[in-house]
Amino acid sequence: MMSINMKDVRAQLDPDEPDYAEAAKLGPDAIPFLKELVNGKDTMLASKAAYLASLIKSDRSVSVLEAAAGSREPVVRIAAASGIRNLSEQDASRVSDLLIEDQDTGVRKVTLKSISNFRSPGLVAKVKKLADKDPEPFIRDLASSTVRRMMK
Repeated sequence: MMSINMKDVRAQLDPDEPDYAEAAKLGPDAIPFLKELVNGKDTMLASKAAYLASLIKSDRSVSVLEAAAGSREPVVRIAAASGIRNLSEQDASRVSDLLIEDQDTGVRKVTLKSISNFRSPGLVAKVKKLADKDPEPFIRDLASSTVRRMMK
């Protein structure tokens, strides 16, 4: 196994449109560097790092998404929300807890879309709550249709 460094990780993420399937081959050794990028000042790099972490099968990937979910930058939180779909249902539930009631409408929207293929009662309950209580009508509508999809 080759050892990975920040230069390797950045080389994968620097293009405007990274090849995420190729970048995911960096494997679990890239996780600490991805977490560092998520916590860094470069918003675009942080968002790409968050999404890439979701594609790497590692028990530490979820911690990168949790860090991204705590970002002040909506684009980084959206990347974390988008990555939820690549996680196990248990990890998806953990990360979606941090994002499903986000103040940013875009974050809530992407979170809903990312969890729509999961079926756990806990996730369904969270989506039902949004369907009833979200301040944005289109989010309530999206949550309602998501609940129907989850219940099939």
